[in-house]
Parts: sequence; structure tokens; C-alpha cells
Amino acid sequence: MLHLVKKAILIATAVLLPMTVFSQHTIKGTVKSEGENEPLIGANVMLLPISKGNTTNQNGKFEINNIPNGDYTLKVSYVGYKTLEKSITINENRTFEFQLESDKVLSEEVVVSAIRADKLAPITQTTLNKKEINSVFNGQDGAFVLEQLSPSIQVNSDAGTRFTNYGSMRLRGIDQKRINITLNGVPLNDMMDQGVFFSNFTDITRSMESVQIQRGVGTSTNGTASYAGSIGYESEKINTEKPEATVTLLAGSFNTWQGTAEAKTGLMDNNTAFYTRLSRTYSDGYRDHSGSDAYSFFFSGGWFGEKDIIKINGFNGRTKNDLAYSPVPESLIEEDPKTNINNPNDIDDFGQSLLQLEHTHFFGDNSTLTSSAYYGGAGGDFPFTYNVDSVTLQSINYPLFNDHFGVMSYFNQKFTDFEWTTGVHAYRFKRENIEQLVPNFSNPYYQDQSTKDEISGFIKGTYRIGKFSLLADVQARYVTLEMIPDTDFLGENRSIPTYDWTFINPKIGVTYEINSTLNTYASFGRSGREPTRSNYLGDTQINEGNIDSLQNQGFVKPEFVNDFEAGIRYNTQTAKFNFNAFYMDFENEIAPIGEFIPQYFIQLYENQAASFRRGVEFDWQFIPLENFIFSGNATYMQSIISEYRPEGSNEVFEDIKTPYSPEYFVNAQIQYQPIEQFGLSFHTRFVGMSFSELTNNENFVLPSYSVANVKLFSNLSENYRVELELNNIFSEQYYTDGAPVGNEMGFFVQAPAHFYATFIAKF
Repeated sequence: MLHLVKKAILIATAVLLPMTVFSQHTIKGTVKSEGENEPLIGANVMLLPISKGNTTNQNGKFEINNIPNGDYTLKVSYVGYKTLEKSITINENRTFEFQLESDKVLSEEVVVSAIRADKLAPITQTTLNKKEINSVFNGQDGAFVLEQLSPSIQVNSDAGTRFTNYGSMRLRGIDQKRINITLNGVPLNDMMDQGVFFSNFTDITRSMESVQIQRGVGTSTNGTASYAGSIGYESEKINTEKPEATVTLLAGSFNTWQGTAEAKTGLMDNNTAFYTRLSRTYSDGYRDHSGSDAYSFFFSGGWFGEKDIIKINGFNGRTKNDLAYSPVPESLIEEDPKTNINNPNDIDDFGQSLLQLEHTHFFGDNSTLTSSAYYGGAGGDFPFTYNVDSVTLQSINYPLFNDHFGVMSYFNQKFTDFEWTTGVHAYRFKRENIEQLVPNFSNPYYQDQSTKDEISGFIKGTYRIGKFSLLADVQARYVTLEMIPDTDFLGENRSIPTYDWTFINPKIGVTYEINSTLNTYASFGRSGREPTRSNYLGDTQINEGNIDSLQNQGFVKPEFVNDFEAGIRYNTQTAKFNFNAFYMDFENEIAPIGEFIPQYFIQLYENQAASFRRGVEFDWQFIPLENFIFSGNATYMQSIISEYRPEGSNEVFEDIKTPYSPEYFVNAQIQYQPIEQFGLSFHTRFVGMSFSELTNNENFVLPSYSVANVKLFSNLSENYRVELELNNIFSEQYYTDGAPVGNEMGFFVQAPAHFYATFIAKF
């Protein structure tokens, strides 16, 4: 009998065990953000009541195995988003696509949303999330990342490495002094000369969550005029699900190395969260004595209540750069491409810091008030060595010190078909310029002060009627500039009147949503911009050569642009493209004339009565296979100044091409990841020729160039990754900037083939 029972058990086991095994199923899928349709990394996916789950990977994907037949509740959660619960039945393998709705009370991006354009706004824009930024970021300064990922951006590297030391950026051929750049709504531009120097806060891109590039006038923003466009950064999100730490080590050509440590607590039980990063960067540079030694620190902390968010953000950076900002005559480049005509002893020592306190209050589900106070400081030494004669050198230090105080506040309210936002911003920016002989730093022979004040306000609204969205936006800016000369240097009774400007900047636009994946838009915007301090001085100091002009409001007038934009946008899981046309009509454009001040390589500018820029831009991404991405962008542009009359000449030049404005830009990239552990990408860039001065002399041309780069990466495990970046793989000798130097053209040579290797460890 016992023998028969054992046999029955064995038979039953043999029959039922395969049934049990074959009833084990797998569910997988992706978790993305609603609206932006971006993957959420580290989202929790839990199957209840069996408490079996997983977290999403870097592509927002998850997989849960060995699930028995039955009815379950699938719970998907991510900090900053509303938890989603879905009842499901499992009797086979299943795939899901989830989109989580932003939880407004825990959402940090509300701080930047007031000055950003949403995805349906009639604004020409490119918005990059952290994953897209990291696809090309390897520790280099921020401008070099944007050049690859957004249309119509060109960047120069003084050192030739396209990694660190000073660089300059243009958008649609317009220099960075006319591009508004903010971090969490706080202006990063130097208000006096209106530029941004990423070298002062090396590696800051690593601490960014997203960035939006608006081309053209765009929506109202803070700080300097949004003239060529605006770049708005959002700092690292800190209210994440779990604590984490990351160590990144980089080494490469030109004795370049970088070490970075990051730590994030995630949202803790007391509703606080913190993030910090410390970076150190060193490079000898490609060109002779063009090295850089820098550190930077970033900090963010916050408290997240039921109806309030309080955050503090700050950074500090310090950089010593071997100066290489002078264009090198072509004849010297032919002898040695690495030539740097700046003196080897010219090494600056410059720092920049920012501290921001922000508070957001939520009035129910559809109204928010966000306010911030901030302080930005910058300063340091900037030496320049002159050749007094063939045997005598004279070194002069040009230190400057900035103090920037500001406050801003926005109120936003949403209804079913209408949304409106209003905001105010005020700041005071103080500058001290000094000149002193080296090495006697303690005895300056020149010292002036400048103060710039601004108060601005805007109101904008979006009204939705069926498939149409109508945008109206107007900003008013009142700006004053006071310059106080050095009376010991110039003498008494040489005061300069306070300058003041009032600008009214209106924008209107309409979007037609053809369907959920396709929309088209058109818009008009006008913006006015005051000249910079260096535009007025045409020099580093207030002296006998410019004081008379300054006492009569200067010879440079404010410039204005009327910007017309129209485009079509398509976005699906496997393909997206944006195509737009633009026409920018300028009044009194402050255009470079080709000459420059030797110290700082400051271009000289003059008003041009009438000019325009027109063109088309296209950016795309196609994913024909899950592991294959083809992306890129392209621009065709014409930039024309109607008439130029050189000072002291009877010549008239008509319909000339604006300097530093190529007709063509193309970026194309292929990324292929055949397996989870390995992938590679190939990137190529082409930039057309441009002139460097206003007469369009064929001897002073920046030639076209093309360059190709390769990136290899391997995910050794979930926590370890290595990358190898090979730049300019064909060793093309190319130039990204330049200017006439005497009777010949001068250039900034970029490095031949070189590499950077990176190791990333997450804990």
C-alpha cells in the first residue's frame, strides 16, 4: 500500500511540477513622465500582494520574472510624481507602458517653469533632459555640450582641447553676450559686459537636471536681454527615491585629468534632501602654455512640505588658466600649429560663486508662488604682457571684482483652458575695474567703479481653444548704468551722466495641435538690448580717448530685433523632428567690425542701421531599432548687413555678410548598443565658412571645416561604467574662431586626434 502511495505522489509531482513551472510569467515595460515622455530612472514597480518588484534602469525599463497566474495590483511610484496603481491579471507574459503625472507639491521644476516654454508653446526650442546631456557630456565645459545637441550653436576653445580653459559661444552667429543664460531662473551673465564664462565654474553641467535652449526672442526671462536666444538650466533634482553616490575619474590627452565626487541623500523621513558635488580638473591644453587648473563645488538642499518647498542652491569655482585668447597669425601656425602668442607668464586666477534661496508655495492644485533671493560674486587677476619694444616686456594686471544681488518672484495659475504667469525681477550689479603693474600688485595706477540696476516685470498667458493655443507675453525692463571714472587718473570734473533705458518686449504666438504627435506654430517677438560697458569704452578703461563720448551718452545705441518664427514638430516613441524657419530683422545691430582690444581679445563693435538673419533649422531623432538611434541637427542661414561705411573712408559696402555667421551647420550622430553591456556612437560636425570683418575681404575668412568623433562605452555592471572618447579621429586641422591680425588672418587652432577615458562608479 505504501508503495502505491509513493508512486502516486511521484506521478502527481511529475504532472503538476511542469504545470507550475510553465505558469510562471514575466512582465516588463517602461515608465516615463507624462507630457515630456522622458524615461524615469529608478522608479519603483511593485506587484501586490506578493511584494515582488524591481526598479527601472537608465532607459526607464523594468522586468519582473517568475510571477504565478493570478490577479494583482501593479504599483508604480517615483518621487515627484503621483503613484499609479493598476489592476492586472497575469496568465501570460505581458508588456506595459506607464506614464506618471507630475506631483506638483514635490515637483522641483516649478521653479524654472515660469520662464520656460512648454512643449506646445509657439517658441523655437530644444529641451534636453539629463540622459540626453550625459550622452555627450564627459566633464567638458557646458558650451561644448550644447554645440552638439542643439541647432545653430558654434563654440570656440582657446586651448584647442574643447574641454576646459576659456571658450566662446555663438547662437545663430550672435555672440554669447547677447544670449540670456540662467540657472534656476538666476542670471549667470555678467551684467556689465553680459558674457558668461563657463571656465569659472568648471564641470557645472554634471549638476544639471535639464536645459532649455530657446532660439530667437523666446519667452520672458530674467537678466540680460534674450536677444539671440536664451539658455535656461535646471539644477540636479534632489527629491529622489533613494540615496546614491557617484565617483567619476577621467584621464586623457594633453595631461588632462578630472576627478568628481557626488552624493545625494534622497528624500529623507524629515522631508529634507541634499546633494553635493566636488570636482577638480587639470589640463596642459593642446596649444603652448594653454593649461588650466580648476576646482568647483556645487550644493543643493531642500525641505519638501505639503504646500511648500524651501531650497538653497549654491556653487563656487576657481580656475587658473594659462591665457591663450589671442588669435595666431596663419604664418606662425604654418610653422607650428600649437603656437600661442600670449606670454607664458600670463596666467589668470579667477573665481565665481552663486548662492540662491528659493521658496515655493502651492495654493491648492492650480496656483503657485515662487520667490528667490540670490547673490553672485566673481573676481580675480587677469595679467597681460606687452611687447614695449623688441627686448622690453611690460606686464599689467587687469583685476575686476563683481557683486550681484537680486530678488525675483513669480505667480502662476492654471485653469482648464487658460494659464497665466506674472513675475518681477530686480538686481544691483557692482563692478570694480583695476589696473596695476606686475609685480607691484599693491599699487594700482587705475581704478573705476560701475553700478548697474534693473527692475523688470512680465505677464504672459496661454489660452486654449479646441486645437489652438494662443500665447501673449509682454515684458518691461528699466535699466540704469552708472560709471564713475578714476579722478586721480583723469582729473576732476570728468563725471559721466547715469544712462537709463526702458524696453518693452512683446511676444505673441499660436500653436495648432494637429494630433497628439504633430503640431505647428508661428510667433512674433521683439526685444531691445542696451550696449555693454566695453561697447561704450572701446577699451579696458575710461580715459581721454573715450571720456567725451561717454559724457554724451556714448556713440553706441541700443539695438532691437523683430523676430518671426514658424515651425512644425513631430514626436513619437520611435521618431521625432522639429523643423522651423526664422526671420530676424535688426535695428541698430551692434555688430563686430573685425578689430579687437588685445587685452582679453575683446571685439570692437559698431551699430549697423539695418540688418537681418533668416534661415531654417532642423533637428531629428529616429529609433528604427530599440538599440539604434540616429539623431542630429542642421541649419541654413543668411546674415546680411545692408550697408557698412568704414570710419574715415569714403567706401560703401552693401549687402555684406555679417561676420562670424556661417551659412551652414550640421551635426549628425549614430548610436548603436547591440547588447546591454556595450555600445558606441559616431558623431560628425560640419560648419561652413564665414567672414571675420565687415568688408568681406576674402583674405580674412574663417574656412569651413568638418570633424568626426567616436565614443565607446561599456556597462561593466549596474554600478560601473567605462567610456572612451576619441575626438577628431582624422586629425583635421581646423579653426573655430579668429580675427585679422595685421595684414593676415589669425586663428584659434583646435587639437588633432586625441582621447579621454572615463570610469564611473555608483554606490
